[in-house]
Amino acid sequence: MDEINKEIFSRIMYALTKNAARSSFVDFLEVWEIPQEEYDKIRKYLKETYGVKTYV
Repeated sequence: MDEINKEIFSRIMYALTKNAARSSFVDFLEVWEIPQEEYDKIRKYLKETYGVKTYV
């Protein structure tokens, strides 16, 4: 992934997770049936693989 696309992807992921956290990120994960442990793995993967930062 080139640097421009990585930056755009990172901003989108940050905005999406920030928006989901406005009311309750835990509720957001529950609605989408994503266990916290799985989300933690996804977050770590995005950071390590793409350098993407999420809000939560």
